[in-house]
Amino acid sequence: MKRILTFLVIAASVTGIGFAANSSSDTLLPEKHGSTLREIVRTAVRHVLNFRKETPLTAEQRASVTKILESHRDEIRAQMTQGRDARRAMAEAAKKDANSAATRAAAEKLGDVTRDRALLIAKIGAEVRPLLTPEQQKHIESARGELESLVDAALNQIGG
Repeated sequence: MKRILTFLVIAASVTGIGFAANSSSDTLLPEKHGSTLREIVRTAVRHVLNFRKETPLTAEQRASVTKILESHRDEIRAQMTQGRDARRAMAEAAKKDANSAATRAAAEKLGDVTRDRALLIAKIGAEVRPLLTPEQQKHIESARGELESLVDAALNQIGG
């Protein structure tokens, strides 16, 4: 749970550049779109924070989830390191020449790392999901559905 919250905080800080106040020269999207992005981040954080309260894990579930995460510790650490390194390499290559072969190679590496992260998350999720009660699974799916709806609405708003 702490890792998910950390991810959301990082995501919020990263996307904060995209919906900064209009007076900032760092604004990537107009403020009208920024409010939608803020709502998505707020909703994600709310779901993460409320999950423990609304559908708490039993002591046995917590122990089992901890065991699963511990069994993947090396994979998680390696993935985080690879992601950091790929993001840094991409940023450096893009500073030099956004259209260069080096930038394209860095972007492909970043894509590979992102794919590997998604697969690792799916693998861990497949191990955790059977430990959850139907009510807990339903709560997670409901939260996911709400976030997907917000993302869809945001894309529609900006013409995506």
